This record gives sequence, structure tokens and C-alpha cells, in this order.
Amino acid sequence: MDWITCTKSFVTVVDQGSLAQAATKLNTSSSALSKRLAWLEKQLGVQLLKRTTRSLTMTDAGRLFYQRSARLLDDWHQMLAETTSTYGEVSGVLRIGAPLAVGSRLLVNYLAEFIEEYPNIQVELHTITPGQLPDLNLDVFISKELADFNSSSYIATKLFNYSNGFYASPSYLEDKPLIERPEQLTQHNCLMYGTHGHEQEHLFENDIRLRLKGNFTTQNPEALVAAAVAGMGIILAGENTVKRELSKGLLVPVLPKLKQPVNSAYAYYPKLDYNHVKTKLFIDFIKAKSNPAHSS
Repeated sequence: MDWITCTKSFVTVVDQGSLAQAATKLNTSSSALSKRLAWLEKQLGVQLLKRTTRSLTMTDAGRLFYQRSARLLDDWHQMLAETTSTYGEVSGVLRIGAPLAVGSRLLVNYLAEFIEEYPNIQVELHTITPGQLPDLNLDVFISKELADFNSSSYIATKLFNYSNGFYASPSYLEDKPLIERPEQLTQHNCLMYGTHGHEQEHLFENDIRLRLKGNFTTQNPEALVAAAVAGMGIILAGENTVKRELSKGLLVPVLPKLKQPVNSAYAYYPKLDYNHVKTKLFIDFIKAKSNPAHSS
């Protein structure tokens, strides 16, 4: 008996839901699996599974052990794959965490091409809360720059700069007076992103401050863009966020020289004792796509 074999057996039993199915998966017998589980519980000194003739149920200790061991086993397999792979043959699962606006409005534009270039990589895109600290369960974590992240556990690299501006649909603008000055925006219906209500103050370059008002607010970036396309009002967003709509003429810039101060998006990934081949490939890919003028 050994820890890795017995832990892998336990994880497979939980995943498959029965000893018989797990035995088939591992090409062994149910009795052999039962002995491995008994050995594991003896070594740990706790019961991991409650077994009856019809069902398997994890104990609280079993649930904790499963969550941690499944991740560790996956990391082990990823380490082996990345150690023996060349850049053109990388495989495995890449877990990406990003805020909804970045994931649904930016990354999805690039993921199809990334997967086409690296067909053996499987991508999981997880939604995170803006301002959330990096999660060790993710291979790469995309966020604004975080001042208090743990630099002893993570590596940070800047992906791209962005600056928000105003956009509206031609249908909204066609029956409105021409917008020529920033202060005129305060008289328009502005569609709000976030949870700060229907009246928000925003800072722009050259120390311009505007108190915007509107009748629609949401934390869903897709709904916000859809509302702007439908002619409900003006949105404040990054150019990459509305890139598709701009290319189709569904939205147009409003006062294009009026921008918010530049922000940067960063990728955070954990410091490990092996190469982050998949992660580095992904980061380099996003850098090249979002900063085409600086790509080689």
C-alpha cells in the first residue's frame, strides 16, 4: 500500500459513486479498492466514507480530504505533463479566474483561437468577484492590480492597460442634442454598472468629475451592453468591452477624447516548484492579442 495509490483510489470512488464503477475505471477489483480505503482510513485515523450496500456517503473528514487530495493529484499530473511536454504539445486543464466583465466580454473573444492553437489544453473559466484575492485553486487569476496580494506565494505580471470611455447606440443619439462638452453628459440617461445606485460620481482625465444619473443599473456586463445597444442610454466602458458592438456599428463613441485614468489588468499565478507552461502560454497569448502593436 502507498499514499498516492490509495488516495487516487479514494478520489476515483467518490467521483464514480461506487466501488464497482471505480474498480472498472482503475482496472482493479472492488475488494482491492475496499482494502485501499481501509488502509487510508487507518493511516489517517478517521472515517472517510459511510458505506452501505446501496450507497457511499462522505463524512465531513472525507469531504475535506477529497477536496484537497483531488486538487493535489491534479497538480501532480499537471506537473508530470508540463515537465515532459514541449511547448507545442502541452496538455491538461487550465483554470482561469476573471471578473464577469473580463471573462464574458474580453477573454471569450480570444479563447477559441487559444484552444485552436493548443488543442490539448482544456480551459475552465471561473467568475470571480472584483477585488477578490487570488485563489490557489486557479492556475491564473486576472484582476486589477492588487495592493495587498501575497507576493511570497504569487507572481504578478501586467497583461494590458485600459481606460473607460462613453458609448451609445446611434438610435439613442439620433433624437438627442449633439453632445459636445463633458457636462452635457449629466443631462443624459447613463446606464450604471455595479451596486452603487442610480447616481454615481466618476473621475476622468484632467481632473474632470461628473455625477452621472440613470434609470438602469446592473452587475451583469452583458445586460449593460445589451441595454446600450437597445438605445436605453449611454454606458461607461472599456473599448475592449464593446469591441464587437463597435465593429458592427451597434455602438459608437461619445466624446471619444474623454477617458477615465488608465488602469492595468494583471495576471496572478501561484509560485510552484515546476514550470507553469500552460499558464505562461496563455498569458503570452493574451498579451499579444490585447497589445497587438507591441507583439513580436
